[in-house]
Amino acid sequence: MVPDLRISWIMWLRLVWRLRQRGGGVRESGAFLLGPKDGGRVSEFVCYDDLDSNSLDTGIIRFDGSGYVPLWQHCGKRNLKVVADVHTHPGVWTDQSEADRNHPMIAQSGHLALILPNYSQHSWFGLKGAGFYRYLGDGHWETLSTHTFEITLF
Repeated sequence: MVPDLRISWIMWLRLVWRLRQRGGGVRESGAFLLGPKDGGRVSEFVCYDDLDSNSLDTGIIRFDGSGYVPLWQHCGKRNLKVVADVHTHPGVWTDQSEADRNHPMIAQSGHLALILPNYSQHSWFGLKGAGFYRYLGDGHWETLSTHTFEITLF
C-alpha cells in the first residue's frame, strides 16, 4: 500500500509558519499532524512545544514522554489519530539523524515522518527538498520518494 498524506494549502501554510516561528531559524521545531480515525486528510496539528514546553530548549528536539498524555487526551476528545509527524533540520539536510532513527515520535509500524530543510524557512510553497520516511517497526525505516509516497496539498 502506498502511503498517502493529504493536507490543505491553508493548513500547510499555518504549519510552516508555526514551525518557523517556534524554531526562529536557529533551532529545530516540530508537530504532530492529526486527522480523523477513519482516514482522510490532516485536519489539524499540535506543535511539540505545546505538549512539552521544554522540547525545543536545546536546539534539537527532546520530547519528554509525558507530552504524549495531553496528545492522546486531545486526540481522544476530538476523535482524531496521529497521521504523521514533521520536524525541521538545519540547512538542506533532510536525512534522518541517528536520534530520529532510534527514537521515532510514534513507534508504530506505518507511521510517517517528514523532515523539512532550513528550519522550514523555505517550505512555504510545498515540499521541495523534504525528507519522507515510514517506520516499519523494530527500529527499521523506509525512505520514501515520490514514487512510493503520495502527498497532496489541496
